[in-house]
Amino acid sequence: MDLRQKLELRKVMAPELRQSLRILAISSLDLRNLLEEELLNNPCLEEECLGEDVTVSPPSSLPDEENGLVGAIKSKKKDVFEDISDKILSKKPTLQDVLLRQLGMFANSDEDLRVGSEIIGNIDDNGFLKATVDELAAALHISCEEVEKAISLIQQFEPAGVGARTVQECLILQLKRNCQDSPLLVKIVESHLEDVAKKNYSLIAKSLKEPIEVIEPLIQKILKLDPKPGRNYSAEEVQRIIPDVLIEEKDEALELTLNNEYVPTIVINRRYKEMLKKKNLDAAAREFIEQKLRNAQELLRAVTKRQSTLRRVMERLVVIQEEAIRHGLSHLKPLTFAQLANELKIHETTVCRTIMNKFAKTPCGIVALKDLFSGSVNSQSGESAVSTNFIKKVVKELIDEEDKRQPLSDEDVVKLIQEKHNLKVARRTVAKYRDELKIPATPYRRIR
Repeated sequence: MDLRQKLELRKVMAPELRQSLRILAISSLDLRNLLEEELLNNPCLEEECLGEDVTVSPPSSLPDEENGLVGAIKSKKKDVFEDISDKILSKKPTLQDVLLRQLGMFANSDEDLRVGSEIIGNIDDNGFLKATVDELAAALHISCEEVEKAISLIQQFEPAGVGARTVQECLILQLKRNCQDSPLLVKIVESHLEDVAKKNYSLIAKSLKEPIEVIEPLIQKILKLDPKPGRNYSAEEVQRIIPDVLIEEKDEALELTLNNEYVPTIVINRRYKEMLKKKNLDAAAREFIEQKLRNAQELLRAVTKRQSTLRRVMERLVVIQEEAIRHGLSHLKPLTFAQLANELKIHETTVCRTIMNKFAKTPCGIVALKDLFSGSVNSQSGESAVSTNFIKKVVKELIDEEDKRQPLSDEDVVKLIQEKHNLKVARRTVAKYRDELKIPATPYRRIR
């Protein structure tokens, strides 16, 4: 064994700094949960009496401070549990939950339950079975015929079309459920879905040797079907948003308030500070209390820092994006994290953490703070720039106003933006914004 010394420079983040950065990045609801957990785990913390005015006391060193530490929360507190039951997390039943419930109703034996559960476990969020019959048979050690029988049972469950392996099978299952599975309709689904999407109705009529007057009503029935029957069920937790910042119009000015209604105000418990003054205090107890007091102070400093940083960032953001806050995000000015950080003389990552996971209630509704930032597109002269949100708005307006019999291509949109707004935008940029706006490509917008 060879022992050697090695000298090196390393960046090590102190625990209190890590905690401060984490608290800066979380939402008010997450901060509330964190503080409630700390109240349970740290006896040196207690919640300020509700219904009293709360002021900000600057942190001081351990162990003696006359007034204790209070988080940077200045508001008249209501009961933090009052009327919050409809705002905390709730969970919708997943597609698998719904299918398993139906399986329990219709399965005839424990074996049917075992096989059905395995199949349901291989159904994705859109309702499609992703495993093959051979794979399921091998995993369950049963025959392919038994697997097919179980799949047929599950395909009778709600939502209609669940358990299909292809889009065609999914739509046909829905047609059968509605007693609309005529041979001609099934043939269109099986062989001409791409033409249906592109609205090539005359091509379908010619291929099937049927008049277009017969084909069009059948296609309308297909368009009413759901190609992703499982998408109405979500495995994700849904949350009713509690805005972290309130921006209101008062006397023609915008007033900014940090929303601390649901965040408990915590302070240092005076009894433990008094215990430290006793000379006959047990050494282990003294060490325990001092450690818990340090943890409490670090937490409250982090909360105070979070509130002051959030206010500072938002005050400047409101000034820059005043028009967008008043009239909607289509009026956003170009602004990046780096530009705002440069104005405030703070690091770009601090701005990022400050706006992360947070929302603001504005005169135009609740918006995510990150949506108040936008990239920019320069004019052809290079003298001015507009936000990417403005370009998206222009793209949507041009497509909304187009002749649907001759819809605009992405290249046509590029030319119109250049002519009308003197802005140079790449075709692939228009295509990207169109996808983000969920606007179909040219062939799928054409009306024949």
